[in-house]
Amino acid sequence: MTTSKRRPQIIFFLVGALLLLTSYLIIEAGGTQPSEGLKFWSGALLNLAFVLLTVVVVDFLWGVLGGEPISETLAALGNTLTEMRSSVSLLRDSKTSGLERIFPGSGAAGNHADWMQRLSSSRTCVDLMGYTLHVWTRGVRFEEEVIKLVRAGVKIRILIMDETNPFLEALVNHGQIPAVTMGSVTEEIKTAKAVFSGIAAKFGAAAASGGYQFRTLKKGLVVTQLCRTDSRITSVQYLYSVVASRSPLLDVTGAESELGRIYVDEFESLWAIGEPA
Repeated sequence: MTTSKRRPQIIFFLVGALLLLTSYLIIEAGGTQPSEGLKFWSGALLNLAFVLLTVVVVDFLWGVLGGEPISETLAALGNTLTEMRSSVSLLRDSKTSGLERIFPGSGAAGNHADWMQRLSSSRTCVDLMGYTLHVWTRGVRFEEEVIKLVRAGVKIRILIMDETNPFLEALVNHGQIPAVTMGSVTEEIKTAKAVFSGIAAKFGAAAASGGYQFRTLKKGLVVTQLCRTDSRITSVQYLYSVVASRSPLLDVTGAESELGRIYVDEFESLWAIGEPA
């Protein structure tokens, strides 16, 4: 009887030890900078190893006290395996969709300094789109950084709603967000237009076909705020009931990924009907 009770403990211990060793070997195989895939599998196997070894320890201690918790522990292990399968599916989907991270609120993705750092790290192109993009213009040295990038050969395009756009009012939910009014949104657009147009003036007539272009939408509707820097695309999904900083944010890698193509096409479609400010 004692032997039959010990047999599951020995099997669990051996499997747990093997998983622990495999987790270590996987992370070591990645060198000093292992890929996200190797990190995921190493962490998943490590967690599973700890679960199995915990089963052995708890079952042994409970056996000493005369109990039998193995069935409950196995049920918990089953739940862990179910969660792992779900995580694997998300990892597989992210490889084709391009989705890297999701934030419930865009404000959690970083402060203005983080966004400016991302802007300054661009090497080929920058596309910015939003219904005002006023938040970008409030940043320290935004204009200087854009001019510096353009002179370094980075192509920059900026697209916002025009204050005369008849659909602009559809984005303003004054009833639920009292601080947001048509008047305040219109003033934000006018301020942003002055900043973006001022940058264009630095380059003169060459700005219309050169590395810096600014357009506004007098028709059409911007329903997601986009920031594309090279092959990375960030999308803030505008919601009607909350301000943009509390709306979900999707971080996508690869302009040719499934999500990347969708957002690139959205920008290009609206850019095509935009007018130089």
